[in-house]
Amino acid sequence: MRTALKIFLLVIISNGIFAQARQLDLATVLQLADANNKDIKLAAAEVRNADALYREALSSALPTVNLDFNYNRNFFDNFFYISMTDSLGRQRTTKFNVTFKNEYQMNAVLNQTLYSFGKVGDALDIANYYEDFTDLNFRFQREMVLNSVKKAFFRALLLEKVWLVAKDSESSARENYENIKARYDNGVVSEFALLQSEVRWQNSIPETMKARKNYELALNNLKALVDLPIDEDIKLAGDLEKFPPMPPEISSDMVFEERKDFNAMLLEKKMREKAVNIEFANHLPSINGSLVYTYSARSDEFKIDNTNDNLIFGLSVHIPVFSGGYTSAQVQKAKVELDKVETQIAKSRDNINIQLKNVYLRLKEAHERIIAGQKNVNTARRAFEIAETRVNNGLATQLELKDSRVLLDQARVSFYSAIYDYLNAYFDWQQTIGRVNLKNI
Repeated sequence: MRTALKIFLLVIISNGIFAQARQLDLATVLQLADANNKDIKLAAAEVRNADALYREALSSALPTVNLDFNYNRNFFDNFFYISMTDSLGRQRTTKFNVTFKNEYQMNAVLNQTLYSFGKVGDALDIANYYEDFTDLNFRFQREMVLNSVKKAFFRALLLEKVWLVAKDSESSARENYENIKARYDNGVVSEFALLQSEVRWQNSIPETMKARKNYELALNNLKALVDLPIDEDIKLAGDLEKFPPMPPEISSDMVFEERKDFNAMLLEKKMREKAVNIEFANHLPSINGSLVYTYSARSDEFKIDNTNDNLIFGLSVHIPVFSGGYTSAQVQKAKVELDKVETQIAKSRDNINIQLKNVYLRLKEAHERIIAGQKNVNTARRAFEIAETRVNNGLATQLELKDSRVLLDQARVSFYSAIYDYLNAYFDWQQTIGRVNLKNI
């Protein structure tokens, strides 16, 4: 009996241990997002694609070599006819069999572009720029995703705090109801006071349920960002009351140097300039060289016999004369794309300047609300403690106690919301200046 009881207790303890939620701090969550987030994987695929495009462009500068092997089987004979006049002046025709049953042929061809007015060099430059362009875009997309993960992490922490405030309020209302009920049973307070305390307690229950639902929704959103199973039980390890100090103001010139998306646009401008050169080069001549080696054999047997080979060098010059305006149209399209990129760069400069000023205003406003919120929480907590004492002594009504508790709950939620808004603005500020911390705050 004792052994069975020990086993039963051991199973309960073991289940309790293994049923504990998985603890995740911000650094761990960011690592999971970096490894599993699908948007980051898509951006990484573009980087791999850039390497393939570079090799494709490089191939235009290198020679191409092709080998062709052919075998023919002849089922009928072909003849070569020669007509001539014999010594007696008679016209005679003689035929010669020129067909072998088996024919073998091999051709090796090397082609090389010798001159194309910079098209090859420009194509290589574009490929190099594109590799750097995709790398900058990948890093920018990665920063955006990890910043979104940070916001989702602290949003879940905020909603957990809201849920805990609601639970605390519900617990306080229940304790007050039980206290009032005990005093009512002793004939100290009226039935009206008892009913008021019960209504206050019952009203707090759905608010707690709603707060818990919002918290669980926030957790599910975070799980989706880091690609965790939706049914996995997790617990966030973080302190919402710790936040970085107000950062100093930074000049926009420094920001332009750091912003990866802005520098990617500068690279795109260079690529568009090279594209204009490539399209314009289609107006100009190009020279190609070739080197061909041929080898052939013929035999009525399945063997190599009656062989011939040759080595041929050739040059070809391509001179565009008239394309019906197609080439000029392609040049014009390339110039329009270049103009569009230059306009986007100018627009991006304006947007970054505005973002920098706006996000700093958000930081200052949220920071001031944090300071005011902390004072408000202390004041509201003291007011609630006084109201609670007055109710217990019969000097105040349940309505006063309820109002004091509502004000305390609102103050606490406002304080945590101010911290979240500050962190949210801080992460946007990091994104704006191009200096995102990819491992922590």
